[in-house]
Amino acid sequence: MSEFLDWFTRTLASAYVVYTLAGIGNTVIERSGVLNLAIDGLFVLSASLAYTYAIQMSSLIQIGSLATSISLLLAAATTALLYSLFMVLNTVLPISQGAIGLSFMFVGYGLAAVVGNIGRLIFSLRRVRIEYIGMTHVSAVLIYLATILAVVVAYLLLYKYKLGVLIRAVGEDPRLVSQIGVNVTYVRLLSGLLGGVLVGLGGALFTLWRVGGWSQGQGLNHGWLAYAVSIAGWRYPPLVALVSIFFSAAYVLLPHLQSLGLPVEVSTAAPYITSIALMVVVSTMHRKSRLLADPKSLGRSFFREEQV
Repeated sequence: MSEFLDWFTRTLASAYVVYTLAGIGNTVIERSGVLNLAIDGLFVLSASLAYTYAIQMSSLIQIGSLATSISLLLAAATTALLYSLFMVLNTVLPISQGAIGLSFMFVGYGLAAVVGNIGRLIFSLRRVRIEYIGMTHVSAVLIYLATILAVVVAYLLLYKYKLGVLIRAVGEDPRLVSQIGVNVTYVRLLSGLLGGVLVGLGGALFTLWRVGGWSQGQGLNHGWLAYAVSIAGWRYPPLVALVSIFFSAAYVLLPHLQSLGLPVEVSTAAPYITSIALMVVVSTMHRKSRLLADPKSLGRSFFREEQV
């Protein structure tokens, strides 16, 4: 039983936490009407930031767990700031959201490599010891509870409080909302900050908890898996948390198909193929409730609409 719990914590459960947090973050962002194609680049960057912050904090703070916790929060905060810039640019510039999102994605990839290698350089000079978040049952339970709390808070924020109403209203018709006196840029900036924190936490936990280290390109494509979780969950926090179970299981279990004699290329690609298939199935399903419908302005340039 103990061996099963260790395996469950290290594989399926840790993947669930990462994809759920990042998926919920994407939900908050895209509910404001901004297409979040930057997610994979900024996810990879947050994973790299967490590693470098951990090295720096470990050299300054003797208590390992405190240094790691601060590094986790710093990585999340940095990602949130980048997302706030991303949201503002998507609102004020007459450029397609897809172009801005892809630009941020590739910049994120490049910065991740630079930041991670800076961390390695600091590590080689100072030889500090990083205390990664342990896979003990206590720490795991605390992280799971925090993840569920994040889902509940995201749901309450979007559907029970004024800010959430404004975020969803901006996602439906930013021009109309602007005409009644709401600052669309400000609302989207807050949406980026809140969603960016969750995406950043997902990427940081990928490095400091799930993997326990950093290597070049770490986290690549995992942001897209979190994006798929959000889409398949119809950008509705409770459903995103539920769908994340199936995506996490696919990512963890399907690569083991290699043991059945399948080529390694097929078993490696299986989680991503499954993700695409699940998104296609979900997109063809009829959504009767407006709560589950896509934001009407998703991917549309607000700046251009203002000029009409």
